Amino acid sequence: MQLQGELQDSKHQQRVYKGPVQGLRIIIRNEGLKGIYSGLGPGSMYQLVLNGSRLGFYEPIRFRLNSSLLHDPNKQSMSINVVAGATSGVIGAMLGSPLFLIKTRQQAFSSTAPSGSQHAYKSTIDGLRLIYRSEGFTGLYRGCTAAVIRTGMGSSVQLPMYFLAKRKLTSLFHMREGPLLHLMSSTLSGLSVCVVMHPAGEFTYLEELVK
Repeated sequence: MQLQGELQDSKHQQRVYKGPVQGLRIIIRNEGLKGIYSGLGPGSMYQLVLNGSRLGFYEPIRFRLNSSLLHDPNKQSMSINVVAGATSGVIGAMLGSPLFLIKTRQQAFSSTAPSGSQHAYKSTIDGLRLIYRSEGFTGLYRGCTAAVIRTGMGSSVQLPMYFLAKRKLTSLFHMREGPLLHLMSSTLSGLSVCVVMHPAGEFTYLEELVK
């Protein structure tokens, strides 16, 4: 929905996908069930790299900032949490940028309703090899700048919002520690991430697809 018609004059833009349900129906009709899972391989690998870095670097960064600025590593500071979240997200985005590139191009590829430049990759490894061969090493990091901004913005609110939501749900609604509290906190955190990341997301996809 973000990409369709972006490379065409406004008078000739064709809006094939008008909504999520209708879009899924069109993809399944033209490409089968596997069509809605295009890019799942590199997407899963990207999430492993991104969230592994995001969660792995967050606490050490927060600990060091707290120790240096507040002289108390255990004290909670929203501003420091935001900086730690954004920094860990930027690291993850940089490490996983080539995988996100492959995922985006595989998802956009379609023989029936193409969006942007079309790239046919058989697998993640095939995509990395073809990009390196035709675009060089820098081609693997096409869209990295926009992806770093996008992920940094999202990560700056993800973990801080999770802990904030958890504290508020506990204090205001007297929710007890358990699966429901974690689920509600994660849901509120995820919604916040989507709202913050969305504006930068379209630039990321366009930069990765337009050659």
